[in-house]
Amino acid sequence: MGVILRKSSRPVSAALSVPSKAYTYRFFLSFCFLVLILFSLTFRHADVGIFILCLMNYLFCADVFLRTALKDVWNGNISWSVLAASVTTAGLLYSALNVFLTVPLFGPVPDLYLYTSLFITLSLWAERRLVKEKERSRVFVKKLDDFLPKSGRLCVGRSFRKVFAGELKKGDLIFVKPGERLPADGIVKQGKTSVDEQLITGNMLPTSKNVGSRVFAGTLNKSAEMYVEVAEVLSSSALMSVVSAIKKSELARSGFKSALDGFACWVMPLSVLFAAGAYAGLLYATGSKEWFLYSGVFLFMLAVSCPAALVFAAVSPSFFARRGAHTKKIKLQNIYALDEIVRADTVFFDKTGTLTYGELRVSGIYPAKKVSQRQLLEAVATAEQLVDGPFADAVTACAKEHKISPKPLLCFDVLPGLGVSATSGEDKILAGRTQWLEEQNIKTAAKIAHADEAVICVAKNGKYLGYLTLADELRPGAKEVISFLKSLGKEVILISGDNESSVSTIAKEAGIVKVNANVLPKTKAEIISNLRALGKRVLMVGDGFNDIIALLRADAGVVYSSGRNVYNNWVDVLIKSRDLYPVADLFKINKKLHRIITVNVLLAVLVTFAGCAGLVWFMPQAGWTWVVGGALAVAGLVFLNSTRMLNIK
Repeated sequence: MGVILRKSSRPVSAALSVPSKAYTYRFFLSFCFLVLILFSLTFRHADVGIFILCLMNYLFCADVFLRTALKDVWNGNISWSVLAASVTTAGLLYSALNVFLTVPLFGPVPDLYLYTSLFITLSLWAERRLVKEKERSRVFVKKLDDFLPKSGRLCVGRSFRKVFAGELKKGDLIFVKPGERLPADGIVKQGKTSVDEQLITGNMLPTSKNVGSRVFAGTLNKSAEMYVEVAEVLSSSALMSVVSAIKKSELARSGFKSALDGFACWVMPLSVLFAAGAYAGLLYATGSKEWFLYSGVFLFMLAVSCPAALVFAAVSPSFFARRGAHTKKIKLQNIYALDEIVRADTVFFDKTGTLTYGELRVSGIYPAKKVSQRQLLEAVATAEQLVDGPFADAVTACAKEHKISPKPLLCFDVLPGLGVSATSGEDKILAGRTQWLEEQNIKTAAKIAHADEAVICVAKNGKYLGYLTLADELRPGAKEVISFLKSLGKEVILISGDNESSVSTIAKEAGIVKVNANVLPKTKAEIISNLRALGKRVLMVGDGFNDIIALLRADAGVVYSSGRNVYNNWVDVLIKSRDLYPVADLFKINKKLHRIITVNVLLAVLVTFAGCAGLVWFMPQAGWTWVVGGALAVAGLVFLNSTRMLNIK
């Protein structure tokens, strides 16, 4: 919920390295002092007592700004800490001199106790929000261990010994049962099965594995027993490289800056010049030699011309931008990553789950001659009803859509990589690959012209019934968004761990020319890193755990999320929409957000400067309520202007 900017050449503010708890305690303490000072001023208590309250607020609460301001000045950095320290010091000094001097300083109000305390409280609140967001990633790091396999079965002679996954060494032979995750990368030495590799490759279809096939740690053995020779231990596995990259993601965020520091860079010098100019102008106009008493104008202008409303200038639009984006099913976790999205030269899209839904659906039903569509669907739904996998899920969903109920099963057998053999009553049903049915002496269709789609051929009692095609559908708006990005001069590339045929088909349908297929997570990240090394700005749009390294290496990361992903904390933008239009909406949000923040800053600075000048020249005997009331009025204007972010068109 804080306001964080991307990396820049300026040094990091020392205030961002202070623990959020330090700001939390000081904020609540400062708020208590603020209430006490307001109460004392309202009931006109002794000036010395009010001074002591403000001094305690300054020493016990604003001390964090004083310490970090000294570090920033030493590093040549003008930050919000420097501005806050200057404002509070000038306000306290102005008020204290008016209390203890026999002749008060020249100034429109007798003291700035309440304004100074208000500025301290608001600044602590803002910095707490910034640091809190920076610290959030640490909370999720421990959850990453859930992805790592805990143990494996080591083959020792003709027996098995269960060991921790980290104890396995290269060359060890391990035994993996169906339903278990592999404890290391390796090569299949015995067995034929299917493995769910979505965690690594993003491919939602189980991959057939035979002797000699490569398998990865963390992937799920779906069908049958297998023996695997360890090729890479867990600490060097493809899965561990992903986990390690996430754990190091905090380093990638350590260079972020706050918008408040950006404002302070130019507001602080401007306020000093404004205060010095007002002081010099007043001395020149009056010709007075009492320069010390007139220094009150300088202190007053310095304290008040740095508007407290600046705290809300970026925070309020960011808050309402998040609410406005939420209506479009967009969660903005790093609001200023929008700048990187807009400035990106190259946009990478993952395929499965990003450009497409990531869900297999029945795309075509083709019954054989003299076979009805209902007969075909009833047979395949009966065979697949107890099978666990994307094929079975797609068939079941299609059967429900056509209001077809499967018949009871007597038995069924899943043949990994081939299909399903099921018995229902006196009927024996086969559903699977075309080649498998041909091997069972069942003549299928002469030509099945759907090479780019998954095909399930169906036979009952030796008679061919027809086939179904299954495909992952392109998200609505994909073509329009790709065209929009190209019109902005972006280079769009499709990158995926899926096979080249399916990736090329989706790319052609979406209007993408450049394609990278069969790409593992580490390779995705290397491609992005190489482009950035050439000076390119990169946006990565993905969806899965296998994309996380690439998302972290890119200048900005956008994820299509189910809400269950552990990596949600490290990406900049989460999208929960079913279509691709929100990607284009990010550009609209950024443009409007910049416009509103600019108006807020100008409004806060110009109105505050005008108010200060009016108090000095036209209301020399004003009360403290004018300063505080004016500051709150400007903050209110900024807040109202920020609400425009709720409506994103």
